[in-house]
Amino acid sequence: MGLKIKLLGPWEATANGEPVKIAGGRRVGVLSRLALSAGQPVPAEELITKVWGQSTAATAGKQLHIVVSKLRGVLSPHQGDDIIATVSGGYQLNLACERIDAHLFTLLAHQARAAWAQGEIARADALFQRALALWRGNALADITASWAQVESARLEEGHLTALEDHIDLRLAVGDHHAVVPALTAHAEAHPFRERPRAQLMLALYRASRSSEALAAYQETRRAMLDELGIEPGAVLRRLQQAVLRRDPALDLTSPAQQTTLTKPVIPAELPADTRAFTARATEIAWLHKTLTDTVRGSPAVVAIHGPGGIGKSALAVHAAHAIADHFADGVLYVDLRAATAGFQPLSPIEVLSRLLRSLGLDGAAIPPTLDEAADRYRSLTSTRNLLVILDDAFDASQVRPLLPAGPACAVIITSRQIMASLDMPRHLHLTGLDHADAAALFARLVDPGRVCAEPEAARQVVRQCSGLPLALRISAARLAARPDRTLSQLAAQLANPSRRLDALEHADLSIRDSIAVSLQHLPKEPAGHDAAHAFFLLGLLDTPTYTVAAASALTGWPEHRAEAALNHLLDAHLVESAGPGRYRMHDLIRLYAVEQAARHVPERVRHHGHSSYVPSLPGHNQERARPDRSRHGPHSAVPARSARCWLATPGEATSRGANERDSLLAIDGRQPSTPAPRPPHNVSPQPQIGSSGVRAGS
Repeated sequence: MGLKIKLLGPWEATANGEPVKIAGGRRVGVLSRLALSAGQPVPAEELITKVWGQSTAATAGKQLHIVVSKLRGVLSPHQGDDIIATVSGGYQLNLACERIDAHLFTLLAHQARAAWAQGEIARADALFQRALALWRGNALADITASWAQVESARLEEGHLTALEDHIDLRLAVGDHHAVVPALTAHAEAHPFRERPRAQLMLALYRASRSSEALAAYQETRRAMLDELGIEPGAVLRRLQQAVLRRDPALDLTSPAQQTTLTKPVIPAELPADTRAFTARATEIAWLHKTLTDTVRGSPAVVAIHGPGGIGKSALAVHAAHAIADHFADGVLYVDLRAATAGFQPLSPIEVLSRLLRSLGLDGAAIPPTLDEAADRYRSLTSTRNLLVILDDAFDASQVRPLLPAGPACAVIITSRQIMASLDMPRHLHLTGLDHADAAALFARLVDPGRVCAEPEAARQVVRQCSGLPLALRISAARLAARPDRTLSQLAAQLANPSRRLDALEHADLSIRDSIAVSLQHLPKEPAGHDAAHAFFLLGLLDTPTYTVAAASALTGWPEHRAEAALNHLLDAHLVESAGPGRYRMHDLIRLYAVEQAARHVPERVRHHGHSSYVPSLPGHNQERARPDRSRHGPHSAVPARSARCWLATPGEATSRGANERDSLLAIDGRQPSTPAPRPPHNVSPQPQIGSSGVRAGS
């Protein structure tokens, strides 16, 4: 729940529902003044003048500094060290406006009026009720300073206006009988406020109590003449005349004007949380703060990216459950299907149609075109307080029309792609679990008795899953499905590289399928084919890291083309950065690449094609590595000219040779053996990599 400050009644601060004690009138005064301008700087001179008042002393600046320091000490444990920031000439409270009741009231009242203007009567009624329920008494009731009295009067005027706007809405939908008691009390409490008197007269008239409506006018007229010496205003006088002549304009005769107030539909589409969720405490805390505590004028958007099976969706759903109560208008969830085997990603118009239905539009009211549907979606979300989860997104073009417009909304996007071209999101790169967290997750997924019986085998299973939550889930599912199987048996199967991916399949869960989808969604020709070719060829190398030069020599392409292919693989999280200019594959992805190399790369290339790479490495014996062209012929898969690395100095050559040491050792020592070919799972057919696939400059 976090820190909250309440000003609409006796002053109060809470953290996670518990009171936060702020001792001293000046501390309360400074914090209250900062809270009224949350997210905006307040000059130190203004704080001194208003809080210290006539007792301003030469040391007031130092006293203010001490007060702010004390406030930080009290509030920081609940909100972070930057809760009160020092800015040029003053201080700023960094707390989301939704956490300060005065600002939340203003926001809700604005949303209610906007919803009414859009014809969303039930939602407007609910928003007015939420706004008015925030009031617990007179604003800033415990602060007697003159500045607080001015602010209290301003807030109270907003309160009365919202109350009267809500009554207008209820009168407009025929709720006149129910509003009479509240209106009577309101009019008596503010005898010279003409608007509630007019509302009371109209409510009484529509309730067939015309004589009482006229009596209310006469009572108002006497009070104003006696106390103020003036007649009622023109609005009240015209209303009295309309009541006397029973003007039909006062009646609700049109069925379109009459609406039954019902509770609005609040979407609650969040999938169930997983009981086995483990670790990620730092990421969850960051998501909570970013999505709920940010002072903003636009929606808070977070994009979680990482390789398949890393736990992006599980983290998004788990974090969303923790913050869902911050979003009064509900939670929208859509699986965009970018990485669902056997499905194409949903189009933006398909998703918008679903979102609009969730927001209350019927099928006939949903616009048929993408632009119109996006406009309607932005209009409906502009005044709402929604959490939107866009799970498994393909790219930024799919997501962009789905972002809500309301500044009180928040969005969580999960994707294998980095949403770098979106202009609003904050990014969270998700990596694998460390061994301790992976072991803890496995222990929660598997029968504890089996883990205790074979602790070493459990550690081996966790190690072979390489920190990938999906692999751990599959291993646990296989054990649950086969109670007679021991952890040692599973560990032995996982320890064999040629059987590990077989072991990591169960029912609809498969590491192969997860990786295959990323390959399937590489960019279109020619970039996508280059990336796929490079992926298969990298499966020939038993080396922990690769460089652009290595990929260039291996493929026979110029370095810029090889680098482009590697970057596409990096974007798809099929390789990852291993430092400046270096790339590596996750262990399980590397096993898949080896399998696919055996299937897609012709045997002559698998056994001999790597020799084109060796001569390009500085310091290598060119004669020993030169391919036998008489054996392979003029159209061999080995390039007619290798992609040699022309280096400027001996020092550069030495450095380049050291850089390529791992790859050189891997190629020189490679045995021409690979796992038996296996049909790929859900991979679109790729062109075979023959002579044209590796020819330099092709």
